[in-house]
Amino acid sequence: MKLTEFLKLEVVSTDGRHLGRVVELRCEGEPEHGDTHHDRIVSELVFGKAGWLERIGFRAVNEQSVPWRRILTIGDGKIVISNRTEAD
Repeated sequence: MKLTEFLKLEVVSTDGRHLGRVVELRCEGEPEHGDTHHDRIVSELVFGKAGWLERIGFRAVNEQSVPWRRILTIGDGKIVISNRTEAD
């Protein structure tokens, strides 16, 4: 799967609750500064809920992020993330 295919996928919790849509994927390392050791490892999924005003750019999307390890499944147009938190 290409990274661009993740954008706009629906993000849901294990109980089926809609959490938002994928806004961004974050990777470790800083390839722009020559640190390419981790540049291919996705470490974080950023998602948010966007209403009409956010979609047309009048307001910023309220973003949340989760570590990549909390992703349980990817398919059928959605990403299911674990309800567990870092402390669990």
